[in-house]
Amino acid sequence: MTVGEALARAEELRPGCKITARTRQRWLVELDGMLREKFFKNCPEGSYDAVGADRAWNDQLAEDAELLAPAPFDALYPHYLCARMDAALGETARYAGEQSQYNALAAELAVWLRQRYPPRAGARWRW
Repeated sequence: MTVGEALARAEELRPGCKITARTRQRWLVELDGMLREKFFKNCPEGSYDAVGADRAWNDQLAEDAELLAPAPFDALYPHYLCARMDAALGETARYAGEQSQYNALAAELAVWLRQRYPPRAGARWRW
């Protein structure tokens, strides 16, 4: 999914939102940075280095910049943006619903990444 697609889907779900596009872009940068740190650390070098809003940020994001999470897990981006918008506007019930959908997709992404890129031998898990 590209930055433009994520922003457009979020706009469809929350038409007329007063939050600026720049703020929503920064949220995408923060999300991809967090996903990279939490989930993509064990991926082989170079496999996801060329994508992600956190890597594409240059005081703004190009509409065609590719986001980090691959399909079908990229559906988490519009839900994350909507959750952030709802939280910023004080819509707590809507926030809870969107955050729940985001959390479910993020959990599925984490499982998929663990199955595809198992931890290195001898790695210790800390819970």
